[in-house]
Amino acid sequence: MTGIRYSFNSNNRNVEIKRCNNAIHSSKTHFHEEVSIGLIESGSSKTEIEGNIYDLTKNTFLIIPPNISHRCNPENYENWNFKMLYINTEWFKSGFNTNSKDIGFDYMKINEKIFLDVVKLIDDIEKGNSTIDNESKLLNYISLLLNNDKLYLDENVSENINSNIRKIKEYVDLNYLEDIRLEDLSNIINISKFYLIRKFNDYYGLSPHQYITNLRINHAKRLLQTNKDFVSVAIESGFYDQSHFIKNFKEYTGVTPMIYKRNI
Repeated sequence: MTGIRYSFNSNNRNVEIKRCNNAIHSSKTHFHEEVSIGLIESGSSKTEIEGNIYDLTKNTFLIIPPNISHRCNPENYENWNFKMLYINTEWFKSGFNTNSKDIGFDYMKINEKIFLDVVKLIDDIEKGNSTIDNESKLLNYISLLLNNDKLYLDENVSENINSNIRKIKEYVDLNYLEDIRLEDLSNIINISKFYLIRKFNDYYGLSPHQYITNLRINHAKRLLQTNKDFVSVAIESGFYDQSHFIKNFKEYTGVTPMIYKRNI
């Protein structure tokens, strides 16, 4: 489909999404109040960022800080497709404990696997699938464009980080069937979401999302030993629909819920 489309994540007004397919998206030098995260899907462009010219092509992943003037000049508008996320600066700060004014323009070529993962992630976000999994993925992909050394530092972290991360685990152990968000977890010990993901993984070998999913799968296995139908098991185990449940169950156990139930 040719043209330009803007949309908001229906469950999260912190993210605005722009799709450009073979169309003139902006002929003027301009800037945005948000942090811009872009993915070039096809074509190439000479992009001007504050007076500097960059040649950007397919599979380029990029970040533009807020209030930075820029202008794109695609070589061929009939082969020019990209996606852009405009991210609220407060969400960005809560994610990385970094003021968006302190970041710079950057870009990188990504391999095909990451490219397809990012495309799917943006599609999921646009559909309103604001899960802890998708938010974690978004933070991790954005971190590729930032100075990772600084992201591991967090001025709000107490000296007893081991005890604090254990508090997160204890909270999850009690509430894993609820709709847990990264913001809920990071607020418990007042650290950035990105730092939380990294430290939780350091201590327990899983991201918070993976740990929550594992608890839900174990809960579902217990429910499958009853007479409950698969839809009920999925919803009662914290999955938003049956297909999401089946996909995760097979990833974590190696079999579908139906095969598991039949075998037991």
